[in-house]
Amino acid sequence: MIFGTVGLTRPVLATTPDFTVSANPARVVVPLGFWAETMLTITSLNGFEGTVQLEAPVGPSTGLDGAGFSTGMTLSPNGNVNTDLQLTPGDTPGNYDLTIVATIGSIFHSLVIPVTVSPVSGPDFTTRLWGSYSTLQERSIMIKEEVVSLGGFRGQVSLSATVTPEITDAPIVSFLPNTVDLSAGTQAVYTTMVSTVRTTPIGNYVVAISASNGTISHVYQAIVMVGDYRPPSEQPAPGNSTTTGNSQPFISAANVSSAVSTLRSFWWLQTIIGLSIATLVVYRRRPTLKEH
Repeated sequence: MIFGTVGLTRPVLATTPDFTVSANPARVVVPLGFWAETMLTITSLNGFEGTVQLEAPVGPSTGLDGAGFSTGMTLSPNGNVNTDLQLTPGDTPGNYDLTIVATIGSIFHSLVIPVTVSPVSGPDFTTRLWGSYSTLQERSIMIKEEVVSLGGFRGQVSLSATVTPEITDAPIVSFLPNTVDLSAGTQAVYTTMVSTVRTTPIGNYVVAISASNGTISHVYQAIVMVGDYRPPSEQPAPGNSTTTGNSQPFISAANVSSAVSTLRSFWWLQTIIGLSIATLVVYRRRPTLKEH
């Protein structure tokens, strides 16, 4: 008998540092005259790290008039960062493609997001969140936001929120009121409250806000950034990255300045475990809300 060894071939795993880009939802439908959003996630592979730069050119070929997002985020080894991509449509309905280009150092990747710009065809509603909320441990902030009636919708819309990651003492997102009454062609204002405790882990969270009237449901996403506790006398004002209202610029310089100032003041800026906004990129202005 001849004895020998049997060699087993193992798959070779890629070990080159790199990153991926994804969107949730992967396909976006934008009501004509209003807005929509998707959450971008940049994920490190094999210890890749660096500063993320994003580009999302808009124009007639994309069907979009504006694209707002954060850039200058720091991707940590084997981690991920998120940014909310907020889209405003042009004037022509149709199916389009929006190309997102993410660059870190000398490496870049493209992501094509199918975009459908469609007229409002029946009763519906929508809301627009701030792209991100920044706060500190043991603090509560309140932000005014709106639910907007589309296509003659009237009725009650209930709001609820889920925060991820689901960990002990994660931020709590709630609403006052948590049910709003809409009349046809109008907006209803509500207050979003983001609350933390002293033991809330610092870092970044994704909040998914559900708006439903029982028949129609929509989910919207945003970033919640939590920094180290400070005594009340040292706490900066919260910095949020978009404006609300139906005729305001998509981003105001004051809000950007406030957000950057707040982020720079956080003691955890260099060790943040997610999104770290250094600059805010906005292409063109948000159009004035059209009544339906």
